[in-house]
Amino acid sequence: MGQGHSTQKILMACANYWTTPFQVGSHHLARGFVDAGWTVGFVSDPISPLHLLGPARKELASRFQLYRGDGLWDLDQRLWAYVPGAVATPRNEPMLRSHALERGWASLTWPSVEKVVRNHGFGTVDLLYCDSPKHLSWLSRVARGRTVFRVADNTSGFGRTTPAARAAERDLAAAADLVVYSAETLKDYVESLKPRRMAHLPNGVNFSHFARPDVPVPPEYASIRRPIAVYAGYMDAWFDYALVNRLVAALPDISFVLIGGSRHAHARFTPAANLHLLGPRPFARLPEYLRAANVGLIPFDVQSHPTLVHSIHPLKLYEYLAAGLPVVATRWRELERLQSPAKLCVSTEEFSDAVARGVAESPRRAEYAQFAQQADWQNRVLHLLELAFRE
Repeated sequence: MGQGHSTQKILMACANYWTTPFQVGSHHLARGFVDAGWTVGFVSDPISPLHLLGPARKELASRFQLYRGDGLWDLDQRLWAYVPGAVATPRNEPMLRSHALERGWASLTWPSVEKVVRNHGFGTVDLLYCDSPKHLSWLSRVARGRTVFRVADNTSGFGRTTPAARAAERDLAAAADLVVYSAETLKDYVESLKPRRMAHLPNGVNFSHFARPDVPVPPEYASIRRPIAVYAGYMDAWFDYALVNRLVAALPDISFVLIGGSRHAHARFTPAANLHLLGPRPFARLPEYLRAANVGLIPFDVQSHPTLVHSIHPLKLYEYLAAGLPVVATRWRELERLQSPAKLCVSTEEFSDAVARGVAESPRRAEYAQFAQQADWQNRVLHLLELAFRE
């Protein structure tokens, strides 16, 4: 078992597992906590034998490693990551969407997740941080000084969100000392959860990671014709596959490189000579793919998923800008509010014209860097800690 070097400890109970290629806000906050001198326990949503029936075998293998190996100590032994294993886990399927399972899956874990966490030194912590309603039971399983619940999305916009998950979210928000939300457009939604105290904490960027000028050109780009329009990130219901297919057809002289996505997601694209589906890439290597491209894309489906998309505060906006890329995005309310250098578009024609201009014009790197740098995650972490422990 690894040993932390700090007496200040945080247990982070999160939806995503630590080693996923799709590093989201909680991952970056965890690194920021470590940089600020804290020791972090990072426990993600559980896996069960039923996950073997799903399509994401590679992701399951990574999660299983964190379960079977009794977790992983990372970041110079300052962060311990673990994936619990349970007989059954909550999901939107018959027999698995009950309130009892949503709140009680931790009692079905083997070995007991509570004992594993305690054995690794996180039975008593200064701060409990949650970003997933599945972790409501930690309120009764860990001794803590303060509790923070982070809301990154309007979960009512996800078709797979169950009534049990929404009820757990309300209970977690009501019990937490502080609820933080990533988008200003989430304010009304968070207020409806009736928190004791709430505050806006936007997403951010590991600026130094993406702004490095000395990264190599990824080998895959050697066979891809320039200019390159790139998307890097998760592809779920909010991703506008139809828009991308139209852009690929309308701009045959521009190569579209999509990083991320599952086999199921890739099946929704129309094959084309200028479309390159690279799949997930490690977060450590993302700067290579961004800095060697010409424009960054954020093609989200506002029309079909307005509740969800209007409340997204996109990390990739800052990551693209930190890497020196002009950004072309679908227009939605939270992006409008940010007043960033991104070009915001409503129609396919606007998006196509903006991409064509983006690859042709000289990027305004100083302007992009200035906007991205003010959103560095370290600033967000210090603000969160100040909010959490404010009397």
